[in-house]
Amino acid sequence: MLAPLILLSAGVAALAGPAGAARVLGLFPHSGRSHQMVFEPLLRALAERGHHVTVVSFFPLDQPPANYTDVSLEGISPIGVETVNIEEFESLYSPYAWPRVLGVDRVLSQFLGFHPLAEMAVNICSKLVELPTLREALQKKYDVVLVENFSSDCMLGLLQAYGVQAPRVALLSSNLMPWSAERIGAAELPSYVPTVSTEFTDRMTFLQRMENAFVKLGLKQWFHYLIQEKEQELIEKSLGKKVDLQALAKNTSLMLVNTFHGLNGVRPAVPGLVEVGGMHLQRARKPIPPVSAP
Repeated sequence: MLAPLILLSAGVAALAGPAGAARVLGLFPHSGRSHQMVFEPLLRALAERGHHVTVVSFFPLDQPPANYTDVSLEGISPIGVETVNIEEFESLYSPYAWPRVLGVDRVLSQFLGFHPLAEMAVNICSKLVELPTLREALQKKYDVVLVENFSSDCMLGLLQAYGVQAPRVALLSSNLMPWSAERIGAAELPSYVPTVSTEFTDRMTFLQRMENAFVKLGLKQWFHYLIQEKEQELIEKSLGKKVDLQALAKNTSLMLVNTFHGLNGVRPAVPGLVEVGGMHLQRARKPIPPVSAP
């Protein structure tokens, strides 16, 4: 946790000028608790180090530190419990199902796994555009904005609509999503980099590489048409301002991803793409006892 915190703190301190304390805005529109568990220690630590942190999320802190302000999204959408309805997948694995016969059951199951995220993201966005507390937070000035990069770009559109010009840092609680790498200018190589939803490693057969590429390209199109375009329409209709979510997504200054190459494998990277695997882990409260010689 120390290295990414030092990096981000140095960045926001430089942006803040001689005072040293930055005004940080965190935007986390996903309702899954497991995601916020990754980001929460970073946000708390920034506030404890003197930065003024405003966090928009479904999970306000019970005992926030000084300089930490919560803008709660509780009530606008059910909290995600990270469960999957197995019945949706049963037909794919029936011995008589045509997808299994044709060998595409694995591909379809990945799209089915992603599909509920689209409805969830658009529904939450429809509430965000009308939320007074969020509107009030976005009308203030900030030195840096932290935005979760997962299944929604609604917050990016709202930042533009309200004229927030601060640099944007994308945070991921998982490996890169299919639509993440291009935002920071990183190379996309499905020939040996498995898509986050697949079961492949970096050693794939030719057919597996084809499947991996198809899934990656397909999910990028799925995200654009079922999420980005619908969120863009909601924002433009509600606020009366034109936004381009695809263009805004590529205006990312830094991307922090919850991976570590020793576990997740080697990936092509750029200076703006930083691995912060284990950022949420706390330091051991007690030192590990030494092993005594036999």
